[in-house]
Amino acid sequence: MSSVSGIRLPGLATGMDTDSTIKEMLKGEQNKIDKVKQKEQTIKWQQEIYREVIKDIQTLNDKYFSLTSKDSIVSSGSWNTLTVSSSNSNIITATGSAGANPVNYKFEVNKLASAGKGSSSTATNGKTIKKESSLEDLGLAGETIFKIKYGDGEGEISKSITIRTEPVMEKVLVDKVDVDGNPVKDADGNIIKEEKEVVKEAADTIDSLMKKINDATNGEVKASYSEMTGTFTLEGKKTGSSNGFMIVGDDGKTTSSSLDFLNLSGKDLNGKFTGTDSDIKIYGSDGNEIKDAPIDKNSNSFTIDGITYNLHSAKPGEVVELTSKQDVQPVIDNMKAFVEDYNKLMDKMYNLVTQKTNKDYSPLTEAQKEDMSEAEIERWEKKAKEGLLRNDQEMRKFIDDMTNSIFGDNMQALNEMGLTSHEDYNKKGQISLNEDKFRKSLETNADKVYDMFAKGSSSVMEKMKSTIKGYVGNSSSIFAKKAGIEKTASVANNFYSEQLKRQAETLKTLQRKMGDKENALYKKFSALEASMNKLNSQMSYFMQG
Repeated sequence: MSSVSGIRLPGLATGMDTDSTIKEMLKGEQNKIDKVKQKEQTIKWQQEIYREVIKDIQTLNDKYFSLTSKDSIVSSGSWNTLTVSSSNSNIITATGSAGANPVNYKFEVNKLASAGKGSSSTATNGKTIKKESSLEDLGLAGETIFKIKYGDGEGEISKSITIRTEPVMEKVLVDKVDVDGNPVKDADGNIIKEEKEVVKEAADTIDSLMKKINDATNGEVKASYSEMTGTFTLEGKKTGSSNGFMIVGDDGKTTSSSLDFLNLSGKDLNGKFTGTDSDIKIYGSDGNEIKDAPIDKNSNSFTIDGITYNLHSAKPGEVVELTSKQDVQPVIDNMKAFVEDYNKLMDKMYNLVTQKTNKDYSPLTEAQKEDMSEAEIERWEKKAKEGLLRNDQEMRKFIDDMTNSIFGDNMQALNEMGLTSHEDYNKKGQISLNEDKFRKSLETNADKVYDMFAKGSSSVMEKMKSTIKGYVGNSSSIFAKKAGIEKTASVANNFYSEQLKRQAETLKTLQRKMGDKENALYKKFSALEASMNKLNSQMSYFMQG
């Protein structure tokens, strides 16, 4: 084609296919661009595969190495081998933890521990308290500011709470309107503004008082109203006689009478709404009362000998029996599930670092894709992705580090408990669990198993957790620096992303050079067209003569 004012025209004078000719002449430049694009695609695939592995590791970590996960393998409770039964679970239940002692006790729950509480249905002026009642109607005069102190520690006090019998007003600029509600305009047609007083905050009611208290105390003291009983209640969060709350002045120290108009019950002579202790009797298997048991009577939950007891209701005179039996199956099932998931991860990673590269399948160019169906492209790219992480050093090191975290110097002890490295050489990094050995170890010495696997920073699981953190824990971890972890600073600042930036710069340079050469070629062919047109015109003139 020839180029005239930026518009390319076919070679009419020469009869040449200009576009095809120039395209053929630029084939060397296009090949360079295609190779850079193929390299860029390879790097993208490597990063994608790496990030998939990172997500797999994070999933394993969240499932088994988090204390709050139901499948946790690091929590004390996940190694509990005791099942505790209650003759009345409505009154008391119990759960064990690793190393818990057997249970065979009887409990008589006469009273639960309660939190400090103040309640009222009638104000001091005799008026009934309702949710919509204004505080002025109930006896509040003017404005008062107070705080609620719910502990003796620093910070165990609410924000300032202000309640008022008059609304808070503020002045705002609004559009001036006439008697018909139409905007009033000046000579230039602009709407005139006027100052108007509006309600910024309404006078307080029981409903707004509750909201202010709940917002200010962060759940440590709860204000509520029951329409069923017609009762307004303030109740602390912490139970027991050593806990409670007080209404104090804005200075946070002096007792305040700010809410006295509500006639709240439950306040002692010092102005404190104090909780009460539980009343429990415990009997041993011989029927004798255990009087010096270390019970935390401030709470309805306490732990003794690795057993956590939870009180649910009181029923004086009824004796509830708690007994335990050994049950190691939940621990075994959890360990088997962990081994299976862990081995799947190791299998995937080992395949990635050992898979051979398929040199016959490079990333497709745009031209190649034009002649293929989507299914063909998908099959091709699957082959092209094979072996992209072969012998990846960081991934191989992760497999080795995890293996060392598990066995380290504990190979023999773990083997005796049933945990070994996989006997198949092609399953490097994987582990095997001998269920019979593991069961026997739990049944005969559960404490030792727990100590080895999950107790303390030197245990197997804690070492594994630490290793995982070093590889995918944050933006400075090993895999983050290699491929980037989503939602961290490393997502755009990592080895692969830097390579992609360099490829993009190289591609931009090559495309610019090819564009310059293409334009130069079109100018030359345009000049040739012009010369041929002139020659044809001269030939035509001579022919006519």
